[in-house]
Amino acid sequence: MSSKATRDAINAAVVAAAAPWATFDLSDYESASDVMPLIDSQAVLIQYVIADETMMNIGGEGNQGWEETGSVTLHLLTPTGFDSAPLIDKSDEMRLALRGRRLGQVVIESVSPFVDFGAGSAGIDGAWKTYSSSLYYYSRDCG
Repeated sequence: MSSKATRDAINAAVVAAAAPWATFDLSDYESASDVMPLIDSQAVLIQYVIADETMMNIGGEGNQGWEETGSVTLHLLTPTGFDSAPLIDKSDEMRLALRGRRLGQVVIESVSPFVDFGAGSAGIDGAWKTYSSSLYYYSRDCG
């Protein structure tokens, strides 16, 4: 699980980039279907996928610190039957707003372009179209 400081920083950045769309951290729900009654139009779901922490020398031998790395999947949702152009525009806007950002100790290394192939990983059933992107980050604690 990503650390609380990392999650707080990334969630805040995603909420700002997604505005005015509603944003939900899937960690707060039993499953993605639990959040669906709260969504009435477009929304962004944040799903923390993997994280790791490694001891490393920072600034020379004897200066041990820690590096946390991980990935987050962002899901953009919209009801089916609508033109995809506004979602593609929003996804590019979000990607450009997030990639390369320094959020205190957290650095967002990259945000992949959103795709709809295999986007069912959000576990959303029903008349929803989902686009997904992978966000990769690292955070260093110099100890």
